[in-house]
Amino acid sequence: MNSIYKQVKYQGMAVIALTMLAAVILLAGIAIPAQAQTETVLYSFQGSPSGGPDGAYPTTGPILEGTTLYGTTSQGGSGGTGGNGIVWAVSTTTGKETILYSFQGEPNDGSGPEGGLAYYKGSFYGTTRGGPTQPAETPGTIFKITKSGKKYIYEIFFYFPSGGEGGMYPGCVTPVFDSAGNLYGTTTGGGTQGNGIVFKLAPNGTETVLHSFTDQNGDGGVPQSGVTLDKKDNVYGTTQIGGTYGWGTLYEITAAGKYSILYNFAGGSDGLYPWNPPVLDKKGNLYGTTENGGSGGYGTVYMFDPKTSKKTILHNFYGGTSDGASPMDGALVFDTEGNIYGTTMGGGTVGSGTIYELTADGTFTILHSFTDQPDGDDPEGNVVFDKAGNLYTTTYGGGTTTNGAVIKVTP
Repeated sequence: MNSIYKQVKYQGMAVIALTMLAAVILLAGIAIPAQAQTETVLYSFQGSPSGGPDGAYPTTGPILEGTTLYGTTSQGGSGGTGGNGIVWAVSTTTGKETILYSFQGEPNDGSGPEGGLAYYKGSFYGTTRGGPTQPAETPGTIFKITKSGKKYIYEIFFYFPSGGEGGMYPGCVTPVFDSAGNLYGTTTGGGTQGNGIVFKLAPNGTETVLHSFTDQNGDGGVPQSGVTLDKKDNVYGTTQIGGTYGWGTLYEITAAGKYSILYNFAGGSDGLYPWNPPVLDKKGNLYGTTENGGSGGYGTVYMFDPKTSKKTILHNFYGGTSDGASPMDGALVFDTEGNIYGTTMGGGTVGSGTIYELTADGTFTILHSFTDQPDGDDPEGNVVFDKAGNLYTTTYGGGTTTNGAVIKVTP
């Protein structure tokens, strides 16, 4: 129950009083107010007015390697009018930004990196929603960036085929790797019915389509984020729409290739539009969020037990000033004590989004409410922790120039 953000330990009647108060507030559907945290805008993206080099509008959270954060922006950079996005690095100690790569867009490069980065064997991997038109028209790419001396070498690792059956337009996808070095992800379009696919790429770049979504006869459709692997290389993910009720699904593809729907979201109080990939706890339970629905109407945090096929709503978002609203594509994150952390795009003090904690005993706490300029605004992605317990994320807007920011929260 003692999370990274717990400040003090109370004893005796103080514990009882606080526990009873928290229970009353939670039953009323109201979030616990934020505890004392220190929030810092570590870096504000400057965008690319007049062809400037910096990025704008990150749609996913960062990853942390050593003392450096790495991520993407969906726009900005030096390529084309308004820019086609960048890959960036920001030091957690100095706040200094380094641009690893600026996408140039058509005709020879990808554009719109809306997903996050994966770090595998010394290289960064990510996706672009748009692709080059030369040597052929391509609806998206997977790229690879490797440091060589003081430079970063960029290459397109995979071109999604123009015919569409091999997938089109990877969305807010963060690639994941299995133990053999195969890369997994999803696309929002393409496949046999145009409703997206789950794919696997061998280390040599050969693609295997694991499933083509149909959005028919109870199947899901249009996955907006990537997938999660367990230790046996079974694949788990969500679709934003489709399923029995049309409000999205939670699915599994076994290592042997068998596809099955684990859960159909029913809409309304059950939740609808699951965006992010589920994450696994040590017992094999799956956790995720829905963008809308739940008893508060503004989304949910849920747990699914594959052993019993039972889904439990852990938190209903009510919006307003005292709760978050509309969690988006960022995967949830556990700390070492089993507490959950995430972001909401809306809600909070002025409606600009929140960072929240949901403890193992069900206590919900807003750690920070964003307030727009010069603070961040509309966080869409995941959070990440360093070894000292500091939390980092990105916001789509806000910062000093409204082009988004890298955020640090210190306990």
